[in-house]
Amino acid sequence: MMVNRMRLLNALLVLLGVGVIAFTLAITSQQASTLAQEEREKIDLWAEATRQMANADVVPGDYSLLLKVIQGNYTLPSVLTDANRFPIATRNIPDRYLSHPDELPEFIEELALEHEPIEIVLPSGEVNYVFYGSSEVLRGLRHYPYVQLLFIIVLTLLGFLMFRQARLAEQNRVWVGLAKETAHQLGTPISSLMGWAQYLQEENTNPELAESLALDVERLQRVAQRFSKIGAKPQLEDTDLQGTLEQSIAYISPRIPHRVMLSFVAPSFSMAVPHNSILIQWVIENLVRNSVDAIGRRGSINVELHYTPNLAIVDCTDTGKGMGKRTRRMVFNPGYSTKQRGWGLGLSLAKRIVKQYHHGRIYVLQSEPGKGTTFRIELRAVPYSKIKLQGEL
Repeated sequence: MMVNRMRLLNALLVLLGVGVIAFTLAITSQQASTLAQEEREKIDLWAEATRQMANADVVPGDYSLLLKVIQGNYTLPSVLTDANRFPIATRNIPDRYLSHPDELPEFIEELALEHEPIEIVLPSGEVNYVFYGSSEVLRGLRHYPYVQLLFIIVLTLLGFLMFRQARLAEQNRVWVGLAKETAHQLGTPISSLMGWAQYLQEENTNPELAESLALDVERLQRVAQRFSKIGAKPQLEDTDLQGTLEQSIAYISPRIPHRVMLSFVAPSFSMAVPHNSILIQWVIENLVRNSVDAIGRRGSINVELHYTPNLAIVDCTDTGKGMGKRTRRMVFNPGYSTKQRGWGLGLSLAKRIVKQYHHGRIYVLQSEPGKGTTFRIELRAVPYSKIKLQGEL
């Protein structure tokens, strides 16, 4: 329900943003058209005044009015030319064309592309042309909607990123609080069970029961220890990754159904891989249990360790039902699960452990419906040369 509300809110925000942008573009386009029409009327008046100045029938007293009209153009760049486009007079053109008159024909061509020149037929029959461009205000007004659009997009992206980071931070606080409270609540019953296990061992009344209880207490201790490490920066003091994986496989093998065959493959050599063994074992157990759930009646899971010069790579491959593209994209999201009673916590915690605590990667290497899945973990390893030097020392 909460997810649906968030999606609805995001959709409404997007629609609101699109509406604001469309309204702004419409208003700005209308204002630009009005301003362009006014500028056209001004340049027409300027052209008519120029034509009247060449009229011999003009009363001398009217020259002052015509000159005022001609000189009243303070914003529109314009060039008056003869029939061969040779400049006669200029108004409001850039200074560089005044200092380099030989470049003025190029500017006239630019004005001709922007607006159709106005033809002036003088009383003598000679033809002149007025080439003009848009004012700086009109040009800025035309570009304004796109600048505003870019500004809105940037603000939207920043808002989305901030909102996403806030959500992730809130989720992290919830996860950490839940994990620490779980570890705290498990502490008292575990201590009690440890006492009973020790009592049964000392009494030696039922060795099988005592051994089984001791193993269960050890498992509960392991779980509590894992939860207590969530939220705190773990110490990456362990380096024997192969040993950590072997312990994890040995622990989980007796606890999965007999219909699933679990195997582990590792090279004959090893590399130093800084990691926290308790957390990495948790990741492997999560991957194996997910693979067990994905396998039908019978199948196999293979955990393989291999190295590159700078990486330790762990592949967990199963012969389960596989995943589609959508599931592959969402499989690590908190709360996402394909199981009816799943909480969607295992793989999200695995990603947190590998990525945030070990600065590594965990992802779906390959998966195809009906053909199984391979998860890959990449952890930083010490190069071969450094191990050799450490051995020599």
